[in-house]
Amino acid sequence: MAHDEERVKKFNTYAPPIPHLVLPPDLVKSKQVLVIGDVHGCYDELVELLEVAGVSNNPNAIVIFVGDLVNKGPKSKEVLDLVCDIGAYSVRGNHDHRCVIKLIKLREDPTFKLEEKYKWISEIDDSYIKFFKQLPYTISIPSLNAVIVHGGLVPGVPLNKQRPLDMMTMRNVVTSKDETTGNMILYNGVVQDSKGQSWASFWTGPEHVYYGHDAARGLVMSSHATGLDTKCVYGHCLTGIFLTGKKQIVQVKAKRVYFDYRSDEFLD
Repeated sequence: MAHDEERVKKFNTYAPPIPHLVLPPDLVKSKQVLVIGDVHGCYDELVELLEVAGVSNNPNAIVIFVGDLVNKGPKSKEVLDLVCDIGAYSVRGNHDHRCVIKLIKLREDPTFKLEEKYKWISEIDDSYIKFFKQLPYTISIPSLNAVIVHGGLVPGVPLNKQRPLDMMTMRNVVTSKDETTGNMILYNGVVQDSKGQSWASFWTGPEHVYYGHDAARGLVMSSHATGLDTKCVYGHCLTGIFLTGKKQIVQVKAKRVYFDYRSDEFLD
């Protein structure tokens, strides 16, 4: 219980100024909207995906990322620079959030030891702290009936009541029976795949949710939710989906294995 409380507290830190960003109809009208899965520093694959999708220099395109732009892959800084250069949007992933925490610790204590996958942040300036801090937990596009989040949303809970921990890290939910009513209820916050079922399997809308983080399941396409983490950093592929038109899937293969999943027990 103490561990759970500590995790909740950790993910409540450095909340964005706008936790739930809404893109108005006028902004997306007549635009192509492309949502891209977890990049994790795979810059070369991202450049290729943008070219294949035809949105590299397209003023009529809006690009949105499901978070975890950085870490594990070889070119995290380059990914961030590209995201800013093309004016793309992104929600906050668990790795993006951890970078804020570690960047600030490093500024406070230059001797702070960084794990291997975070060492790249020792070479970036404070403008990147500002970038990470402003990433919202969710992006909603009402005109397309879409919500983008990194981890997941607890079914039946209003958006403004969702916990940051769940929005950035959740994969599964487990069910239990309410002793008073006898109804089945959802218990949220189960991060790993060893218990429960995918939260997306319980999601009935009305919004369609596009999410990442669940590399173990890969591409998931259900009636009300689409999972886009297709393990690019582990040597599989990078995936995007157009929310406009025929909702076309766009994929490019990873150029190599950048991070050994066997050293990453839960593919976080």
